Amino acid sequence: MARLENKVAVVTGSGSGIGAAIAKRFAEEGAKVVLADVSDKGVTQVKQAIEQAGGTAEFIIGDISKEENAKKINDFAVEKFGKLDILVNNAGYAGPSDPAEQFNSEEFDKIFKVNAYGTFYMVKHAVSHMKENKGGSIINVASNSIMTRTDYPGYAGSKGAVRTMSYTFSNILAKDKIRVNTLIPGTTRTPMVQAIFDDEELAKKYIDTIPLGEVVEPEDLANGALYLASDEARRVTGTELVVDAGMSL
Repeated sequence: MARLENKVAVVTGSGSGIGAAIAKRFAEEGAKVVLADVSDKGVTQVKQAIEQAGGTAEFIIGDISKEENAKKINDFAVEKFGKLDILVNNAGYAGPSDPAEQFNSEEFDKIFKVNAYGTFYMVKHAVSHMKENKGGSIINVASNSIMTRTDYPGYAGSKGAVRTMSYTFSNILAKDKIRVNTLIPGTTRTPMVQAIFDDEELAKKYIDTIPLGEVVEPEDLANGALYLASDEARRVTGTELVVDAGMSL
């Protein structure tokens, strides 16, 4: 039996990278997946790939930094597939790595709007649907920038908020059998950072700093998310799963 058979999952930021890998992995394991992203640039291809592999997926476009869109995405999943079992809050925005005294306030607002507010809105509007199912699994994607040195204070701050919200929600929602856990990636080989790995010398310098000596791949995060979403983790809530090849050690 597939590990997510008869489950319905929403994955935000699923047009590429980690989100796309999670969506494909969930579909492989039997979930009906709603792909949500801010544009249709990648989700149409991800949907096609899932369907060609025999899976089921629909997509919806929406900016989760606006609450009405978060509600629309969650409602869409129920309209299409009848329920909502799993929510993966993967969508994120890094912003610039400008020095603190030069950091643009509008950029800071955008980072928090997408990463922190967006996560909150998505959870808020998923909960009522999950209560109807008498349970569910919420996975909030943070970042190991909250555990290591970083040049992205806005991003790290917003992901710190995600981490704290996850822990708080896990306590609040436990009585409803809704599990809330945090997935913490390190730098992962995605289009956003591919330039590092395109430069052989730069890539070697970077990989030499990683304790396991290997780059994290999107599929590594997908496997972690699969465990947290599955019934194998039915008694796991309020935890953090770090997938960073030891970068935060």
